Amino acid sequence: MRDGVTGSVQARQFLWLLFAMNLLNYVDRASVTGLLEVIRVDFHATDAQMGIVGVAFLLTYTVLPPLFGWVGDRYPRKTLIAWSASFWCVATGVAGLTRSVGQLAATRAAVGVGEASYMANSPSLIADLYPAERRGSALSFFFVAAPLGSAVGVALAGYLAGAFGWRPACFLVGFPGLLVVLLLTRMREPARGATDVVPAGAPRPWRAALAHLIRNPVFILLTLGFTGQIFAQNAVEFWLPTVLQRDKGLAIAQANAAYGAMVMIGGVIGPLLGGVLGDFLIRRTARGYFYVAAVAAVLTSVPLAFILIAFQRVPLFGAVLLEALFGNMTTGVVLAVAVTVVLAELRATATALLLTVVHLFGDAISQPLVGRLSTTIEHGGAAFLVNGLSPLGLSAPAHHLSIALVTVTVPAVFLAGALYFLAAKRVATRAGSVA
Repeated sequence: MRDGVTGSVQARQFLWLLFAMNLLNYVDRASVTGLLEVIRVDFHATDAQMGIVGVAFLLTYTVLPPLFGWVGDRYPRKTLIAWSASFWCVATGVAGLTRSVGQLAATRAAVGVGEASYMANSPSLIADLYPAERRGSALSFFFVAAPLGSAVGVALAGYLAGAFGWRPACFLVGFPGLLVVLLLTRMREPARGATDVVPAGAPRPWRAALAHLIRNPVFILLTLGFTGQIFAQNAVEFWLPTVLQRDKGLAIAQANAAYGAMVMIGGVIGPLLGGVLGDFLIRRTARGYFYVAAVAAVLTSVPLAFILIAFQRVPLFGAVLLEALFGNMTTGVVLAVAVTVVLAELRATATALLLTVVHLFGDAISQPLVGRLSTTIEHGGAAFLVNGLSPLGLSAPAHHLSIALVTVTVPAVFLAGALYFLAAKRVATRAGSVA
C-alpha cells in the first residue's frame, strides 16, 4: 500500500499501528466468544443467559460512541485511542477472575467502553491519512484486522483453554495490546481534513451536527443497510463457535481451530477483495462501493444455509469460509463511503452515530434473539419453524442453536442488500464521486 499524506511514510506507519491495535481489539473481543460453551457449563447457565454476556458488551459499545465521537472531533484522537485501548486490555484480563454470568457481563461491558472510543475515532484518523479515492482500500485493510483478530482470538482461546483452562486464557490474551499502545503514543496525529480538497471547518454543536447527518439520505440508507448486515454477521460470529462445538459435535480445540482458520482466510481475502473491487468500480461509477456491499450481503445467505444443513467437515468448513469472506467484504467500503459523504469536521461524530445505530438495532437485538429462540426450540416451542425444517434431516432438540441462528440472520442479509441498492440510487452516477 502506497503512502497517503503528501508522500509521507507516516500514513503507512500509522495505518499499520491502527491495524495492529484493531487486530488485538478483536482478539480480546472474540476470545470470550470462543469460550462461551465451557464458561456456560462452568457457570451452569443457559443459552439465553449467555446471550446477556453479548448484550452487556453491546450496551456500552452502542451507547457511548456518540460521546466519544463528539470528543474526537474536538480533541486529539490519538490520545483517546491510547487510553481506550489500555482500558479494554485490562478489562479482558479481569474476565478470568469472574465467578458468575453477571460478573462476566460486567467485564464485557467494560471492554465495550474502550472499544467504543477506538472504533468511533479510528476511521476518522484514516480518512485524514488517505484521499477519498484510496479510502476504500485503506479502510478495508484496517478492517481485515476484524475477522483476522476474531479468528486468532477464538483459536488461541480454544488452545489456551484446552491447555490451561478458560480463566488463564483470558489473562493471556488481554495484555499484549498495551505494547501497541506505547508505540501508538509516539505517532504524530494528522490534521483534520488533511487529504480533502475542502479543508475541515470548525466543530459543530451536537444538535447541528446531528441535524446535518439526518438530512443526508445517502448516509442514512447506508447506516440502515449496515445495520441489517451487522444484525446478521455479528450474531454469526458470536454463536458459530458454539454451533460447531455442540450441534456439529466437534471438540472445543478442533472447533475453534477450524473456525479460526476459515475465518482467517475468508476474513483476510474478503475485505481486501471488497476494497480492491470497490476502488476499481468507483473510478467508473460513484455507485461502485454500494454495489460491492449489496452483492456481498446477499451472497452471505448461501453459506449460511449450508452451515445449517452440512455435517460433513469439508462442506461445513467450506461454508464457514465463504460466510467469512462475503460477510466481511463490505465493512471497509461502507466506512469509506460514510466518512466521505460527510464533512471532514463531522467524521468522528458520523462514525459514532453509525456505530450506535448499527449495534443498537443490529447485534444488540440479534445475539440475544438467537439465544432466546434456541432455548424456545429446545423446549418444544416454534413448532411451525421446526416442522418446516424437518425434511432437511434436522432434529430440533439436537440442532436448536443452528436453526435459531440461520432463521434470525438470513432475512437480515437480504434486507441489507436491498438498502444498499436504495442508497446507490441516491448517488450521482459520475465516476469518482460519492456524493
